[in-house]
Amino acid sequence: MASSARLSSNRASAQGSIKSTEKLPIVAIVGRPNVGKSTLFNRLVGGHNAIVEDEPGVTRDRRYGDTDFDGCSFRVVDTGGLDLTAGQGPGINQSIQRQAMRAVDEAVLLLFVVDAQQGLLPTDREVAARLRRQGKPLLIVANKVDGGKQEFNLADIYALGADQVFGISAAHGRGMPDLLDAIVSRVRDTIPTAEHLGPAETALDDLPGEDIDADKGVVRIAFVGRPNAGKSSLVNGLLGDERMIVDDTPGTTRDPVDTLLEHNGRRYLLIDTAGIRRRARIAEPMEKVAVAMAEKALYRADVAILTIDAQAGIGEQDARIAGLVQDTGRALLIAFNKRDLITPDDEKRLKDELDRKLQFVSSWALTANCSAKTGKGVFGLLGEARRCYRWFNHRVPTGELNRFFEGIVERHPPPLFQGKPIKLYYITQAETCPPTFVVQVNHPEGMHFSYRRYLQNQLRESFGFVGTPVRLITRTR
Repeated sequence: MASSARLSSNRASAQGSIKSTEKLPIVAIVGRPNVGKSTLFNRLVGGHNAIVEDEPGVTRDRRYGDTDFDGCSFRVVDTGGLDLTAGQGPGINQSIQRQAMRAVDEAVLLLFVVDAQQGLLPTDREVAARLRRQGKPLLIVANKVDGGKQEFNLADIYALGADQVFGISAAHGRGMPDLLDAIVSRVRDTIPTAEHLGPAETALDDLPGEDIDADKGVVRIAFVGRPNAGKSSLVNGLLGDERMIVDDTPGTTRDPVDTLLEHNGRRYLLIDTAGIRRRARIAEPMEKVAVAMAEKALYRADVAILTIDAQAGIGEQDARIAGLVQDTGRALLIAFNKRDLITPDDEKRLKDELDRKLQFVSSWALTANCSAKTGKGVFGLLGEARRCYRWFNHRVPTGELNRFFEGIVERHPPPLFQGKPIKLYYITQAETCPPTFVVQVNHPEGMHFSYRRYLQNQLRESFGFVGTPVRLITRTR
């Protein structure tokens, strides 16, 4: 019971603090596809941060999360399944292998996961041999040990030559205290050696919003858009590294992947998300989960960068995503990617489509041009995102706000409601992120939406609020 309680309390602490500048040892979870690596990742870092499906190849990019156990902090990285039969040429399978081996290279400890229900397979032997050639400390973890039958299979797994095989059930927590003790023991041995410590700009995954808010210097940016708009390419361009897999296959990115970036002394949390398609066109249950997690990622962001393929133009789904950003109250930057491929006629078409299809956000959202392929305008996105972020957090002093309000009401009073005049008494800014204003009025239900929109436009004209939605709430006096 003591070990179980210690595990529970330390998992909670993994969600409770940020060590954004601290260099942490990295523990990589590796193995062939569909052995439960993501389930183990979720168990170690707490929560349901990685998509888990009973289907091989769900995880593709590297995913990082910080955790703490028994006073030892370390970073865990989830990887795609190692498949040594994957082709040597270009392609998504080869990219997954490169991502997994990058995680192996930067780790101080490897957790090699096998499926205890299936027993030891030839592929496991090949992967184990390759990992041993890396010369890293290696723990053999037999997952899915849910009963006596699976425990019997552990004897076969000892054929890998390990002194100990850790039989666990990542889904239910069985055997986790012993595994965590072994991880901490080996990680502590590596702490004096700095060569494999995670860099300060390494990914920090799935950090709760309240933790990021503790450091107002971090701007959380979610890259959203349709599949193949270039979201992952833009993130890779900003990082100068193949952090995310880029492929022409729609749906390459599945889990939201968070990466902390420092640029010109300022810090940004970049959240790469799965491409959002119309639900009617999503056939695979796994992709439905990925899209749902992409939409959920908006709530963790301060600024959404709606990435649009400038060559393909603005589609109905782009409008739907922009509406989703507006509904969640995030600041919005519309990034037209692949601008190196368009003609002057395409430029005119984009402007017309922006005014026609995105008119409900085009009056306040910022726009930017970029090309992930050439790098032009990519770092400019960070400056524009920070500009959105400043207005997203902006607060107007109450005195200044009411002087503005008196002039507005005098010049343009609201229309009558059921033959009675509407009296506007007072306005105050109740919140930021997004800026939210409360108007005290004698008949809240009589405030027509057109007059609300008028007040919102006047607030923008007088105080700015560029790139952020402005919310207006009416209450009775």
